[in-house]
Amino acid sequence: MKREMVFFKVILFYFASLVVFAFAAGITKQTMFPDLFSLSLATLLSLGLVYLFKAWDKISFSQIGLGFNKKSMINFSAGLCLGIIMVGLMVMILTNFAEVSFKKQVSIDPKLLAIHVLLYFFVACREELVFRTYLLWRLKDKLGTVVAFSIMVLVFILEHLFTGFTLRAALLGSGLGAVLFGLAVLRTRNIALSIGLHFGWNLTHWALGFGL
Repeated sequence: MKREMVFFKVILFYFASLVVFAFAAGITKQTMFPDLFSLSLATLLSLGLVYLFKAWDKISFSQIGLGFNKKSMINFSAGLCLGIIMVGLMVMILTNFAEVSFKKQVSIDPKLLAIHVLLYFFVACREELVFRTYLLWRLKDKLGTVVAFSIMVLVFILEHLFTGFTLRAALLGSGLGAVLFGLAVLRTRNIALSIGLHFGWNLTHWALGFGL
């Protein structure tokens, strides 16, 4: 397949992912938990998009980082633990160099906890499906690892800017996250590890009171 055609399909895939994301938000805004239902629906629709574009290119799931194998659950669990540990180390460093204090929550609402666990899981799944499957691997096949990786990181930052992140948060938070999650995918050729990292990172940030 010509490089230009691959590039066109990648652009089409990404804009289609934005359309389904907006569609999911629109039809779930009147539900009891709009953010949760929106992200879960967007994740399912994004998976459907990946399948359609995979079928269009006549390639396998394993060629775009979605092949499930016996290491997938191990990689996800390892990523989850590593994501939690990384935020913990960041907090330890931060508290040693800045006057930061944490106030313990008097009580925890189990419903609120469950909602946020699911919410951040679907956030991780949706973003990994959109940025670290078809988009990354098809660009890598035609443009090489460095160019594909750079485009993925840039688009990831821009999406977070357009969704309300400050420039600093988009660059230092989302940008560094894109590098970390992208390296995990390239190393394992599967998004299981990156989903775990992403999920653990976001959930622990929320649990400790940091904004995302």
